[in-house]
Parts: sequence; structure tokens; C-alpha cells
Amino acid sequence: MDSFRPPRPRSLRPWYLVAAMLLTWLMGVRGFMAGCGTAMYLRGGTAPDVTAVAQQARDHTDPFQFAVVLDAAKARALSLHRDVAFPLSIGQAILGGLLVVASGLALGGRPGTRGFVIQVLVANLAFATVEYTLTRGVRGAWIDMVAQAGALLPPDAPEREGIMNPSVWWTFERVRFVLFELAILGAATLAMTRERTRLYFQAVARAVDPSDEP
Repeated sequence: MDSFRPPRPRSLRPWYLVAAMLLTWLMGVRGFMAGCGTAMYLRGGTAPDVTAVAQQARDHTDPFQFAVVLDAAKARALSLHRDVAFPLSIGQAILGGLLVVASGLALGGRPGTRGFVIQVLVANLAFATVEYTLTRGVRGAWIDMVAQAGALLPPDAPEREGIMNPSVWWTFERVRFVLFELAILGAATLAMTRERTRLYFQAVARAVDPSDEP
């Protein structure tokens, strides 16, 4: 009697698949919440006065109070570019939700979902590129507002020079986009197309439907 037992499908799951899908799941949650929040704000929100917010932040000794100015500037910039920002926020919410679902299916090893997960990842990658391109005006607006608000900080504040330098913010946004959007989605797509991942999903499918065994 043959005592050989094939390895359990879960033991074949590549570690990089788990890491990539966890990151994309978190990215999907963030995208869904950010898209919904932006859409709701643009539908009925009132654009904040960045100068007034900056003056209030100046009265606090905690330098992290300036993060409120950053949020206000971004909100104001979105309201100034509502025609572009609103449809993009809807797309972000939809694709973020799909990314959450796809990542969960991949983590659970759901049979027959590998193609769907790859399509969702590619769609999110394409959308991230389009969104970054179309929202250049939004970034330029809030960066200018933040740089101008930085002038209200005390002259001896160590963070004043960096806040008032627009090139610092532009560089930060480029790095954020490459590392936390393109790199994560690209790595996740690569993980889904690796041979070990394909064999893992095949093993899961055989475990569910033993009739596929040769």
C-alpha cells in the first residue's frame, strides 16, 4: 500500500505571495477609505482657509501641528480641481475595494482566482499611473499653499526651511508614488506570475477537485 501523501497545498504557498498580498490588502483598504472620504468631501465639504489654519498651528509649540496645515492644503487643492479629483476618487474607491477582495482571495488560496487577482493588480497599477499624471495640478496647488504657510512659522523653527522649499515636497511625492504605489503593485503582480505561485494554485485546485489528478 502506497503511504505517500502529497504535500498540503498551504505548505506550498510562497512566503513572498503572503507578504505581497498583505501589503496590497492594506493598500486596498487605504485606497477605498481615501477614495470614499475624498468623494464625500467634494460632494458637500467646505474648503478650509489654509492661512487661518496655519496661523492657528503657529500658536502651538508642537511642530507636528503643522500636519493639520498639510491636510487643509490638500483639501483646498482638491476643491480647486474638483472636476478631476471627484471622478478619480470614485475610481480609487472602486479599485481599492476590488484590491481588498482580490488580496483576500489570494491569501486564502481560492481556486480559480489567480487570473482575477492579476487583472485587479494590473488595473490598480494602471490607475495609479493615470491618477498621478492627472493630479499634478492638485499636487502643485497644495505644495504652493504649504510653502507659503511655512513662512508663518517662527524664523528659528528647524523645519521652516524644509517646509518652505517646494522641491522637497515634489521629491517626497515622487518617492512616495514609486515606493508605496508602483513598487508594491509591481512586486505583487510579479509574485502572482511566478512559477511557484502558479503551482500553488494548481495544488489548491487539485485538492478541491481530486478528479483532476492524473
